[in-house]
Order: sequence, then C-alpha cells, then structure tokens
Amino acid sequence: MEMQEIYNCDKYKVLNVNLNIGEKMPLHEATSDAFIICRKGKGLITFSDRTVNIHKDETLLIEAHKQHQLEILENFSASIILENDGRINFIKHEIRKEIPADVY
Repeated sequence: MEMQEIYNCDKYKVLNVNLNIGEKMPLHEATSDAFIICRKGKGLITFSDRTVNIHKDETLLIEAHKQHQLEILENFSASIILENDGRINFIKHEIRKEIPADVY
C-alpha cells in the first residue's frame, strides 16, 4: 500500500492511495468525512453493517469515525479528500463479516 499527501490548504487535503490486487487496507477510520474518488481498479469496502463495491470512476462519501476496511480486487488507485486536520487512524481488530458471493 502506498499513500501520499498531494495537496494541502487551509480547508482540506488530498491523499493518493495505491494498492495492488489482493492487498488489504486494514480496519481504519478518518477523523473527518472522507470523500473517495476511485481512479482505477476495483475494491470492496466493508463496514460493520454492509459491504460496498467501489470501482473506477465511482465516488463514495464515508462519514467521520465510520470504521471500515478495504480489500482490493483489481489494482486500485484513488484520491481521498479530508479536512485539513483530518487523519486516518488504523484500528487493531478486524471487522468480522461474511461477504456474500454475489458481491464479487
């Protein structure tokens, strides 16, 4: 996983994240709302109550402190927009949820 801040101003910042097929971004949360713009690939974002499929050219708003994890199904690249002081905090335990086969 590669994550890099590419822009920062007084109101927000932009991070680029790149992951390869089979990689996982472990359980984490952002301290501000996070707007995800998928530029390439496909992944599954798992929350405690649902799983969302995200792929190229899709966007997703994740509310602040909403814990989730990401599993990469195709090489993945996305931009993440956070408030200027927003942070991504990784959490030690994993969400335990069975993902239905039809999500793939």
